[in-house]
Amino acid sequence: MHVLLGRQWHYGLIGAIIVIMFASYCLPQSFAHPVYVDSSPKAFQSVPSSPGEVSVFFSEPIELAYSSIRVLGPDGSTVDLNDPHNVKGDTASIGVTLQPNLPEGEYTVTTNVLSAVDGHVVEETFLFGVGTNVQQQSGVAGQQQQQQQKNILSPEESISRFPGMVGQVIVVGAAFGTLWLWKPLARVPWLSSAISKTRVSIDRNMMRLIIIGAGFVLASGVAMIIVQAISINAGIPEAIATKFGNVWLTRMLQSSILMAIAVAVYRKLTKNNAIASRAEIYAILILGLAVLVTSSLITHAAATSQVFPILLDFFHNSAASIWIGGLILLGFVAVPKILSIGDSMIKSAALSVLIPRFSTVVVTLLGVAVITGPVLLFSLESDLSLTVASVYGQILAIKLGLAGVMVAMGAYSQFVVQKRAVAAVVVAASSRGGRGREGGAAGLHTDRLRHYGKTLKAEACVGIALLFMVSLMANGALPSGQFPIYEREPLDGQAAFGEVPRTDFTRTLYTDEGIIKFTVSPFAVGQNAFKLSFFKQDGSNATGIESATVKLTHLEKGIGPITVETKEQSDNVFLADAAFSLPGIWHVEIEGVNTEGSNMLAALDVNVKPLVSNLQFDTKIYNMSANDVLPLYPLFDMERQSIWVGDSLPGSGAIWQLDIATGNYTMHKINATHVTQSVLASDDSLWYIDPLGTENNGVVGLYNPADNSSSKRFVIPDEGIPSGLAIDRNDSLWVPLVVANGADKVVKFDPATEKFSSYDIPTPDARPAGTTSDRFGNIWFAEAGANSIAKVDPATGNITEYKPKNPRQTLDEPAAVFADPDGFNIYIAEHGGHRITVFNSLLGTFHDYPSIDEAGLPFGMAMDSYGNLWFAQHEIDKIGVIDPRTGEGTEANVPISGSFVQWITSDNEGRIWFAAQRGSALGSITTTAKPASAGTVNDEGQQLNGTSGPITPIQQLGFSFADIAGPVIAVGIVISALAYAKSATDLKRNIRAALKLDR
Repeated sequence: MHVLLGRQWHYGLIGAIIVIMFASYCLPQSFAHPVYVDSSPKAFQSVPSSPGEVSVFFSEPIELAYSSIRVLGPDGSTVDLNDPHNVKGDTASIGVTLQPNLPEGEYTVTTNVLSAVDGHVVEETFLFGVGTNVQQQSGVAGQQQQQQQKNILSPEESISRFPGMVGQVIVVGAAFGTLWLWKPLARVPWLSSAISKTRVSIDRNMMRLIIIGAGFVLASGVAMIIVQAISINAGIPEAIATKFGNVWLTRMLQSSILMAIAVAVYRKLTKNNAIASRAEIYAILILGLAVLVTSSLITHAAATSQVFPILLDFFHNSAASIWIGGLILLGFVAVPKILSIGDSMIKSAALSVLIPRFSTVVVTLLGVAVITGPVLLFSLESDLSLTVASVYGQILAIKLGLAGVMVAMGAYSQFVVQKRAVAAVVVAASSRGGRGREGGAAGLHTDRLRHYGKTLKAEACVGIALLFMVSLMANGALPSGQFPIYEREPLDGQAAFGEVPRTDFTRTLYTDEGIIKFTVSPFAVGQNAFKLSFFKQDGSNATGIESATVKLTHLEKGIGPITVETKEQSDNVFLADAAFSLPGIWHVEIEGVNTEGSNMLAALDVNVKPLVSNLQFDTKIYNMSANDVLPLYPLFDMERQSIWVGDSLPGSGAIWQLDIATGNYTMHKINATHVTQSVLASDDSLWYIDPLGTENNGVVGLYNPADNSSSKRFVIPDEGIPSGLAIDRNDSLWVPLVVANGADKVVKFDPATEKFSSYDIPTPDARPAGTTSDRFGNIWFAEAGANSIAKVDPATGNITEYKPKNPRQTLDEPAAVFADPDGFNIYIAEHGGHRITVFNSLLGTFHDYPSIDEAGLPFGMAMDSYGNLWFAQHEIDKIGVIDPRTGEGTEANVPISGSFVQWITSDNEGRIWFAAQRGSALGSITTTAKPASAGTVNDEGQQLNGTSGPITPIQQLGFSFADIAGPVIAVGIVISALAYAKSATDLKRNIRAALKLDR
């Protein structure tokens, strides 16, 4: 009893140690193979002015100390300030500050970054232009292709790590096999006694095999750290100091302990001529599993920074190790020794038990692999079409093919070799009973077994080849790394910054004859790539589609129909290039000619807009009659076709009205100190705020333009400076207050009752600003002091604050918010971040757009008739504009020096109006599209999309990952269960048969 308790304590302690080790490894985020996913400026993007810095983003965190970024000018000189840094603390990025006022021309960015965990070094080169268009050059394309191939395969890392993979498989498989295989033989006493001497020899050779495996792991570790040092151009001590080096150091320590234990056990077995104890084998197995843990922490599963994929990878690797390592034990140690036994009945009986015994665990492991494999692949890459098109997918196919060969060879052992072993046992037993010696029949059956050892060796070699495929996959790039423009990986486990905007237009059209998937890229005025995919009603690829056409008609201008002929890419996919010559509504008709049935017909209307880079601007300035006017917040009045703006000069007490049709101003004197912001009520009366209405309190005032009356003024009862004004659907006014003691508030004024209500903002010192209302009637405002935004429910006054959940991302001094009039997006002007961020109020996600001018300080926003977002930039004489679909941006010049534009608005024709506070003027910007250009498609018909090269066409499959994963897992489980049942039945039958042979 004490011995049993002691063993339980021993095993429990070792198990606890491995669990703690695994948990400790899973605490930090672990990533593998950092691949370029985005940059600012984007690759081959043309920016209107010199950017303040270049930022490059990767799929996984990098080691900044061992990474570099350089920016070269048109003449080849360095134009960066050599200050590499993580962008806003994002460890999956690298940025560098640029020299100010760079001249126009093409600039080359080169990065060389080190993975934060697995030690892969990835190089990237791309171009961007300042004030000029960038065309992809063949030299750059060739260099990028070479870099991409090297980044995809990582041959040096794969070769250096492959021996370690083989070694850990040998250790785990040999240890587990020793614990698993011999137990049934103990139930047959005469057989166990008969092979006792052979078992001693097997265990001794087994320990030699484990020592060889541990040696492979150690030798591979040395090669890994040398490759790491060479990759980062540093010494071995520096390589060990990296995060990957920390994992490597633990792995080497575990392997060294493993080697010491294995040598000690081997010396003991040699000296005592005995078999290894189960405690010794358990210790070796657990250390082998610990080494497997370190492998799982430097693979793609760890790149997700989630424990579940790491566990999947660990169990998947453990199953493969037990299977392949067990085959190595059987093929190179156990079976050859058993076949060398002279007594045919003994060796046949032993094999008749060992084969089904090993099969029971193999079929179980195959069931585990069938579950963990697809789920792990889905967690790494859910797009099956992308996987099939990638190098990763091709290697995966070879790996699965090798696994199929191993399964077939295992079936041969199960159905053929085992049958021969059983027959040999029966014949040998009969011969002994009849003549006391083996007869010719027995010799014939045992002779058929003599090549079984070679068969197992061949199967083990196939398993080792499979491990090499695993090494290439583990050290290579995932499909989304090979095709980064097709799919960008989330940088964190959650979609903290939402989806990446895309220009592609995709619609799935359902017809009586089938389904048509219609895609247009970049879906803008100008040349576009069209793709038509035809499917049956059940989603499978359509057959018999001989040709396809697209007809385009501009409804408003009466252009068309324009017939576009397509070229067949595959049996059901057709491609074409055509131009949308004008923005607006286009009617699209699609026809697929079917030789096996009725044609597929579909039609739809699409709203096409120009790219921001194809916009042109016409700016007009409307000077005020007085030079000391400080216009601040323009407001469009559709009823009167006027622009209202308050004079923020203290003591002015005036609101100015610009008649859009005539360009003439009217000054309205009101009973106020100065006016900063105004809103229109449903009856077209004008409400305004006067921040200096009293000594400590602001004032809400009413001005009626119809009779020029401004008799109503309401002092806000709460102290504080009003920082915004918005009106809800009930004509109630909402005013945020910045309070001196930090207890900021939002005040509601009900014109019907002429009463105020106040609501405390949850975060102290929030510094509310830039108030607006959305299409649902909610009130929104920015919180510059809290780096967040907030929503007020008008019905209850409840205030909800929002900020990015990802700790690596923050809002930087948001100064204003703007609600999308047609959607759920709330646009945020980051005054300190020099950029625009969008918050999706339905999904609760944030996404930031690249800064278009680091000198600008984003402020008030408005939207034009194309759906582009415009924003004031405060201290520079330019107004920014971005396409919310793509993040593409440019700037329109304000022809007033020191204009100091803070707030803008738009009218019913889509013109943008701005107030030049220090220019005593209002201005308008009319936007039109340049003539369509066909320059966005290269000679091969590939669509360029602002990336590091042409978009590689991805052949879309007619089914998804989920469509096949479920059936594959279900079928695999059923087959594994049936195979397990057969193996277990065979094992019991063969044990009973062996017991009857007891001499």
